[in-house]
Amino acid sequence: MDQSNALSLMEKLRSGTWHRHKAMERLPFVTALVEGRLPLDSYVGQLRGLAVIFSAMEQALADSTSPLLVRLRSIMKSRFQLLCEDLAFLASKCVPDILPAVRLSLEIAAEIRKVVLVSPGEFLGFIYVLEGTTRGNRVHLSDIKDCFHFPEEQGTAFYAGYGERTRIHWEEFSFILNQANRELHPAAMQGAEKMYEALERFHFALFPLTDSARGLTATALNPEAGDHPVPRDAVILEAALRAARRCWDEFPYFAIRYGSRGRRFADSDAAWLASLSDLSARVIADQVLWFGRVLSCRGMPTLLLERQLELLADELAGKGKAGAEEALFQAAADLRKAREQWMPPDCWARTRKRLAELPVLSRAADLPDLPSIFSAALADQRAGIPECLHSLMNWLRKTGRAADEELDGIRAVLAAAYRAQGDGKEEGGA
Repeated sequence: MDQSNALSLMEKLRSGTWHRHKAMERLPFVTALVEGRLPLDSYVGQLRGLAVIFSAMEQALADSTSPLLVRLRSIMKSRFQLLCEDLAFLASKCVPDILPAVRLSLEIAAEIRKVVLVSPGEFLGFIYVLEGTTRGNRVHLSDIKDCFHFPEEQGTAFYAGYGERTRIHWEEFSFILNQANRELHPAAMQGAEKMYEALERFHFALFPLTDSARGLTATALNPEAGDHPVPRDAVILEAALRAARRCWDEFPYFAIRYGSRGRRFADSDAAWLASLSDLSARVIADQVLWFGRVLSCRGMPTLLLERQLELLADELAGKGKAGAEEALFQAAADLRKAREQWMPPDCWARTRKRLAELPVLSRAADLPDLPSIFSAALADQRAGIPECLHSLMNWLRKTGRAADEELDGIRAVLAAAYRAQGDGKEEGGA
């Protein structure tokens, strides 16, 4: 009998990848960390890249219906959220990206999304390596603290991980992983090797540093945003982030519906919009039109983008970026003109007032902007984007904020507004 067949999956993975684990401990990144000379830029770069990777892994787990993966998901803390917590604390340091590391993290994330669909065994190997970092992180937690001296345990949530429960968690994790079908074992070994190799390349890109590898991408603002352009001019970038926060504060709907993840996208989206300011007015208009449809389909009517553009232009004007702000003001004006074509100001005011009088919306004190959001969604529907209104109705229903009969009341107001424009149709949403 082949003795290897008697081994559990965890035993095979541990013995088969031990050399990889030892090699990771000898990486220049780890050596510099232990010796207290790792640059903050390398540490922040590691957290940003791992946030991209763990976001992909946790989303793959969340989407899976595999009983084994569902069980694993039930015992695993969101380490992506821990990474976001650390990155939020470190955001004020304004650390540039290490561009090769960003590219490698995006490649690893793409591989995770592919492998979970085509090779479940390899995905188990990926999980083994990534979740196994909880133990290595605990070993190096004191090194992080000694190297950077962050106040009050801040900036180290990811390395702290499961804390004193790390050993117990690993036992639970091992027990579940060992339930995997033996037919998956060879692929799991292959996946573990592949992930170790990818993480080695990622950490080699993080240290030692070279000046030519520095820059700024959207991952610095939002690990889930990819590597789309953001302004290289720090003044423009800061203006974009202020505009995002102003728009976020102006519409409570953002925070209540989309939470902290939405806040991160607000920052990266505003930065992308600011990066358009060097382009021609025609190109900006085309990009804004496309982006407005994308956001509307996700439950954010184009009114919100219109307002974001106005605030961004205002911030840029305040920083003496007159040339940059003009095209953005024009793009906002174009969106407003299109909205008013489908819902003139008098109809807008009347519809918003009737919606605000509905008990289901008037009692939503935490969402005073909902009447405007619904009015804007109706304008988008009339412009050929019905998904926004459907998304809003479904959200109210699924969150228990509105019963079916209350949704019918909203539909009735919207249908009346629709008919008032002379279409003779009664379409008030999903």
